Amino acid sequence: MSRMPKRRDRGEREAPVLHESVGRVTFLDPFGDPAFLPPADVNESAVEMVIRMELPGVRENEVAVFVQGETIEVIGEKKQGSCGSEASFLCLERTFGKFRRTFEVTGCLNMGLVKAVLKGGILMLCIPKCEERRGKRRRIKIMAKEE
Repeated sequence: MSRMPKRRDRGEREAPVLHESVGRVTFLDPFGDPAFLPPADVNESAVEMVIRMELPGVRENEVAVFVQGETIEVIGEKKQGSCGSEASFLCLERTFGKFRRTFEVTGCLNMGLVKAVLKGGILMLCIPKCEERRGKRRRIKIMAKEE
Protein backbone atom coordinates (compact mmCIF):
# COMPACT_ATOMS: atom_id res chain seq x y z
CA MET A 1 0.00 0.00 0.00
CA SER A 2 1.32 3.44 -0.93
CA ARG A 3 2.25 5.88 1.79
CA MET A 4 1.08 8.77 -0.40
CA PRO A 5 -2.72 9.22 -0.44
CA LYS A 6 -4.55 9.38 -3.73
CA ARG A 7 -4.80 12.79 -5.42
CA ARG A 8 -8.02 14.56 -4.57
CA ASP A 9 -10.59 16.04 -6.94
CA ARG A 10 -10.30 19.50 -8.54
CA GLY A 11 -6.51 19.56 -8.51
CA GLU A 12 -5.99 19.76 -4.75
CA ARG A 13 -2.38 19.09 -3.79
CA GLU A 14 -1.09 16.85 -1.03
CA ALA A 15 1.48 19.43 0.14
CA PRO A 16 1.74 18.40 3.81
CA VAL A 17 2.05 14.72 2.92
CA LEU A 18 4.60 15.46 0.21
CA HIS A 19 6.61 17.59 2.62
CA GLU A 20 6.66 14.72 5.13
CA SER A 21 7.65 12.23 2.45
CA VAL A 22 10.31 14.34 0.73
CA GLY A 23 11.31 16.45 3.70
CA ARG A 24 12.94 19.10 1.51
CA VAL A 25 10.19 20.85 -0.47
CA THR A 26 7.04 22.64 0.61
CA PHE A 27 4.50 23.82 -1.95
CA LEU A 28 3.07 27.26 -1.14
CA ASP A 29 0.21 28.63 -3.24
CA PRO A 30 -1.70 31.19 -1.15
CA PHE A 31 -3.03 33.10 -4.17
CA GLY A 32 -3.38 30.28 -6.67
CA ASP A 33 -6.62 28.85 -7.98
CA PRO A 34 -6.56 25.16 -6.96
CA ALA A 35 -8.23 24.30 -10.26
CA PHE A 36 -5.19 25.64 -12.16
CA LEU A 37 -1.92 24.71 -10.55
CA PRO A 38 0.47 23.19 -13.07
CA PRO A 39 1.50 19.78 -11.70
CA ALA A 40 5.10 19.42 -10.54
CA ASP A 41 7.42 16.55 -9.66
CA VAL A 42 10.45 16.90 -7.39
CA ASN A 43 13.37 14.49 -7.27
CA GLU A 44 16.97 14.56 -6.18
CA SER A 45 20.21 12.88 -7.05
CA ALA A 46 23.59 12.97 -5.34
CA VAL A 47 24.43 16.28 -7.05
CA GLU A 48 21.15 18.20 -7.48
CA MET A 49 17.46 18.62 -6.77
CA VAL A 50 15.20 18.82 -9.84
CA ILE A 51 11.70 20.28 -10.09
CA ARG A 52 9.75 19.44 -13.27
CA MET A 53 6.53 21.34 -13.96
CA GLU A 54 4.05 20.62 -16.77
CA LEU A 55 3.49 23.76 -18.85
CA PRO A 56 2.12 22.60 -22.22
CA GLY A 57 1.54 25.42 -24.67
CA VAL A 58 3.49 27.96 -22.59
CA ARG A 59 6.43 29.78 -24.21
CA GLU A 60 9.54 30.89 -22.35
CA ASN A 61 8.45 34.54 -22.58
CA GLU A 62 5.15 33.66 -20.81
CA VAL A 63 6.79 32.27 -17.67
CA ALA A 64 9.27 33.70 -15.15
CA VAL A 65 11.30 32.01 -12.41
CA PHE A 66 12.46 33.94 -9.33
CA VAL A 67 14.76 32.83 -6.50
CA GLN A 68 14.90 34.53 -3.11
CA GLY A 69 16.54 32.84 -0.17
CA GLU A 70 15.22 29.26 -0.08
CA THR A 71 12.15 30.13 -2.17
CA ILE A 72 11.66 29.41 -5.87
CA GLU A 73 8.66 31.09 -7.47
CA VAL A 74 7.28 30.27 -10.93
CA ILE A 75 4.81 32.80 -12.36
CA GLY A 76 3.22 32.72 -15.78
CA GLU A 77 0.19 32.53 -17.97
CA LYS A 78 -1.19 29.80 -20.19
CA LYS A 79 -3.09 31.61 -22.93
CA GLN A 80 -6.12 30.17 -24.67
CA GLY A 81 -5.74 30.01 -28.44
CA SER A 82 -8.36 31.50 -30.72
CA CYS A 83 -10.83 29.14 -32.39
CA GLY A 84 -12.37 31.83 -34.57
CA SER A 85 -15.41 34.01 -33.98
CA GLU A 86 -17.85 31.40 -35.34
CA ALA A 87 -16.68 28.54 -33.09
CA SER A 88 -18.31 27.59 -29.80
CA PHE A 89 -17.06 24.95 -27.38
CA LEU A 90 -18.92 21.70 -26.94
CA CYS A 91 -16.44 20.60 -24.27
CA LEU A 92 -13.58 22.50 -22.62
CA GLU A 93 -11.42 20.44 -20.25
CA ARG A 94 -8.10 22.26 -20.58
CA THR A 95 -7.29 25.04 -18.15
CA PHE A 96 -5.97 28.48 -19.02
CA GLY A 97 -5.02 31.62 -17.19
CA LYS A 98 -2.41 32.95 -14.82
CA PHE A 99 -0.61 30.66 -12.41
CA ARG A 100 1.84 30.94 -9.56
CA ARG A 101 3.74 28.10 -7.88
CA THR A 102 6.07 28.64 -4.95
CA PHE A 103 8.49 26.02 -3.65
CA GLU A 104 10.31 26.31 -0.32
CA VAL A 105 13.42 24.16 -0.62
CA THR A 106 15.63 23.27 2.32
CA GLY A 107 18.96 21.62 2.70
CA CYS A 108 22.38 22.62 1.47
CA LEU A 109 21.47 23.79 -2.04
CA ASN A 110 23.32 26.38 -4.13
CA MET A 111 20.42 28.73 -4.93
CA GLY A 112 22.72 31.05 -6.86
CA LEU A 113 23.22 28.41 -9.57
CA VAL A 114 19.60 27.44 -10.32
CA LYS A 115 19.10 26.61 -14.01
CA ALA A 116 15.74 26.64 -15.83
CA VAL A 117 14.99 24.92 -19.15
CA LEU A 118 11.60 24.84 -20.92
CA LYS A 119 11.40 22.02 -23.46
CA GLY A 120 8.51 19.94 -24.74
CA GLY A 121 6.02 21.57 -22.39
CA ILE A 122 8.10 20.74 -19.29
CA LEU A 123 9.85 23.41 -17.22
CA MET A 124 12.86 21.83 -15.53
CA LEU A 125 14.53 23.63 -12.62
CA CYS A 126 17.90 22.21 -11.56
CA ILE A 127 19.24 23.25 -8.15
CA PRO A 128 22.79 22.01 -7.49
CA LYS A 129 23.69 20.73 -4.04
CA CYS A 130 26.56 22.26 -2.10
CA GLU A 131 29.87 20.47 -2.62
CA GLU A 132 29.98 19.07 0.90
CA ARG A 133 26.50 17.47 0.50
CA ARG A 134 27.01 15.62 -2.77
CA GLY A 135 27.02 12.13 -1.32
CA LYS A 136 30.81 11.78 -1.29
CA ARG A 137 32.21 9.18 1.04
CA ARG A 138 34.76 10.49 3.46
CA ARG A 139 36.59 8.89 6.32
CA ILE A 140 36.17 10.31 9.80
CA LYS A 141 39.26 10.27 11.98
CA ILE A 142 38.75 8.53 15.31
CA MET A 143 40.50 10.16 18.23
CA ALA A 144 41.90 7.99 20.99
CA LYS A 145 40.90 9.17 24.41
CA GLU A 146 43.19 8.11 27.20
CA GLU A 147 41.55 7.12 30.44
